[in-house]
Amino acid sequence: MHEEAYLALVLKTLHDKITEIDGKMAGNEKDIAHMHEYFWENYNEFDEYGYELYDNSSALKSRIREQGEYTKERLRYEKMLCSPYFGRVDFCYEGEGEPEQYYIGIGNLAKGRAADPYVFDWRAPVSGLFYDYDKGPAQFEAPAGIISGEVTRKKQYKIKNGKIVYILENEMNIDDEILQQALSEHADASLKSIVTTIQKEQNKIIRDNCHAILAVQGCAGSGKTSVALHRIAYLLYHNRKNLNASQVLILSPNSIFGDYISRILPELGEENIREMTLDYAAYHELREYGEAEDRYDEIEKMLHEGEPDTYFYRKGLKPVTAEAAYKQTKQYIKELDGFILSLEWELVDIQKFQYKKMEMDEAKISEMFYEKLADVPILNRMYRIGEYLIDAQETLRHKNMDDEEKQEIFDRLNRMYRTRDLKRLYNSFLEASGRQKLDASDGILRYEDVYPLLYLKYALFGTPKHSEVKHLIIDEMQDYSYLQYILLEKLFQCPMTILGDKGQTMAARPQDVLEFLPGIFGKKVYCVTMDKSYRSTAEITEFANRLADNASVQAIARHGDIPQVKISVSKEEMYKMLAEDIAAEAEFDTLAVLCLDAESAKEAVGQLPEQLNGRRVTLLTKDSMQFQKGISVMPFYLAKGLEFDAVFVPHLENYTSPLHGQALYINATRALHLLRLYKVREG
Repeated sequence: MHEEAYLALVLKTLHDKITEIDGKMAGNEKDIAHMHEYFWENYNEFDEYGYELYDNSSALKSRIREQGEYTKERLRYEKMLCSPYFGRVDFCYEGEGEPEQYYIGIGNLAKGRAADPYVFDWRAPVSGLFYDYDKGPAQFEAPAGIISGEVTRKKQYKIKNGKIVYILENEMNIDDEILQQALSEHADASLKSIVTTIQKEQNKIIRDNCHAILAVQGCAGSGKTSVALHRIAYLLYHNRKNLNASQVLILSPNSIFGDYISRILPELGEENIREMTLDYAAYHELREYGEAEDRYDEIEKMLHEGEPDTYFYRKGLKPVTAEAAYKQTKQYIKELDGFILSLEWELVDIQKFQYKKMEMDEAKISEMFYEKLADVPILNRMYRIGEYLIDAQETLRHKNMDDEEKQEIFDRLNRMYRTRDLKRLYNSFLEASGRQKLDASDGILRYEDVYPLLYLKYALFGTPKHSEVKHLIIDEMQDYSYLQYILLEKLFQCPMTILGDKGQTMAARPQDVLEFLPGIFGKKVYCVTMDKSYRSTAEITEFANRLADNASVQAIARHGDIPQVKISVSKEEMYKMLAEDIAAEAEFDTLAVLCLDAESAKEAVGQLPEQLNGRRVTLLTKDSMQFQKGISVMPFYLAKGLEFDAVFVPHLENYTSPLHGQALYINATRALHLLRLYKVREG
């Protein structure tokens, strides 16, 4: 069939599907309205056992769920009306004479349930041929097993508003011309789908369902986050019965990044997944012990290491200690474990228990505490003994005890602990090891002590198991410490996708977590490397590679302006030059002024006009929740994972330490098309 005719057939089928769904939804709405009406008119007449109430409620919930599914299906078909498919692969099965034609799009489309699809979802097994193979011998894994044959033809389409813009026929994988066009487009306020340009090495990661823990070490701009989210879309598509979006959690660096990635899964026809930061989870767990600092408080302190104490007090921060990094290491955990072991004998004073007619002698309690309950966290053991006593008493009485009596039993048993105060116990450890105790004067927990305190809490009280999470994504893996990974392994017993770039570590030196992850998670960690950058022009990538002395990153052959370093003789002149340069770049949608720290970002916003060329200048802080188009001003650490059409870096003269060098590399790798840096050289 001619290409124009095939597109017309697909579009007609889409319109027919939408009309069909509209009819079903209208009928469903009437049924739901009638059910509501029947429910309220007959509620008092339902049978006394509740069978009718249950049946009617179940039927109503079923119709509402069905309506939701229709809505999602309709949205997918509406999206496909603009561009129903983007690729085609002709595959001749082994032993067959004529090839089959498979059109690839963002979703399946067939006339009826049993009919062959006009368009195959990009996640379907046969669609892998389009991404993985050039013209020639090929195979794909179907439910029935490995299917072999030959790719005889491949086409790529640009369809816009239901019209064919162009068709490219190529023998190689994803034509460079289409990839170049996609990479040349302007950045958006949200991460984009890459289904039309997925590369072979990316597709391998997306379709990997063999490894429980997949760790991706990818350079800046290699598409790590996009690949991870497309991987989730793939897993959701192939595992509908056992996995849904609400059971997937991504640990993101901040709320800005969470907002930035929030649109990609809905664009792929899936519901959004849950998102949070690990620091927020720690704050939630430790909120009764004080206001916990977060990672960005720690970075701000590290950026200003060497400043007088008055600087930190003015900012409401405590100076970072010399051993802050040590408190996140394996060696520090061993010290904590030794302290926890010593508490077995030092923390309790076991005595005879007596309450009303209930008794348990000291020997029996000791036997249960040290032998039968040896695997139970120490501060939970008396509770378990209390449960045993209550169960025995209720059996004897043939009735349940009231809550007040139960609480009295637990309270009396807990008095055998010398203390159950976590903060006091941690201070005992710090003092015994010759370290500075927690400062309780301002109620702030230093970041360096947040995760050791959380480790101690889980060891003494027990670790909550997040069984509702069935897949965990950890982004920016290089910025998590050894101790944090130990905690994550305890918290989440599920498959994981872990991704990051050691070159973007927010510390003085890069951290390669792949050196210790297998020791924590075991041999099930499968590591993949991505060393091709698709984000920036070749000139920007080469500039960034020189900053990091990184020769392994390959740049895509897309060219643009050479990054410029502009010199000024005063701060005022620098900001004037910066404002003029930003205003001149009228064609770009997303521009960023990336600064060294929060104070510098605040200064930049104060020095720049409120609007430049009709675009608002917005300051983003660690408490910001959204990322929008326009001109964003922020410290470098909030830009992790984001990308901008143009990046402007003021005060280059302030980047003097190894940590500052890491910050500069992160800033440079955020730019797609334009990078400019500004230096004040006074005198």
